[in-house]
Amino acid sequence: MTTRTAPPDTGRLLTVEEFASLPEYESRTELVRGRLVREPPAGFEHGHLAAVVAHRLKSFADANGLGLVLAAETGFLLFDDPPTVRAPDAAFVAKERLPPDRHGFAHLAPDIAVEIVSPSNTVAQVQDKVCDYLDAGTRMVWIVEPRRQTVMVYRSRDDIHLLTGGDVIDGGEVLPGFRLAVAELFAD
Repeated sequence: MTTRTAPPDTGRLLTVEEFASLPEYESRTELVRGRLVREPPAGFEHGHLAAVVAHRLKSFADANGLGLVLAAETGFLLFDDPPTVRAPDAAFVAKERLPPDRHGFAHLAPDIAVEIVSPSNTVAQVQDKVCDYLDAGTRMVWIVEPRRQTVMVYRSRDDIHLLTGGDVIDGGEVLPGFRLAVAELFAD
């Protein structure tokens, strides 16, 4: 296995173009207010949960012609200044908002952003992600917490719901009719 080292942090802010041209490393990266933020690769459970959510969203969106579901840490350019590229574990973009040019990072906020909490995430990091998505115009953020088997649903900074085993995640106005039981999400 070849080990690749990341460039040193020079303290200089990166542009979106510099970020996009970085080689792939053995960690996930985002550009947050011009700074490179690294996380370890996703663990097995994290990857499984992201796949389950993305599959369920994609099946529903495709069956109803509602838009695209993106996974595999697709980058969304949320802000130009300072540049911020977030990469949710799964995302949905409504058909009417799809960008005509699908090369590079999408210069928009997803309608739904899903983040699976990793053991390396701090509460502050998760809250920063939620605020970035909401501030950029994301209509719904789901924070999946595997350890507690809960899902926090954010529709705004004031409209927040904690869902547990007996509850159902619904798509609200963003994905009308979509439903996923929290217990089903954690069943495997």
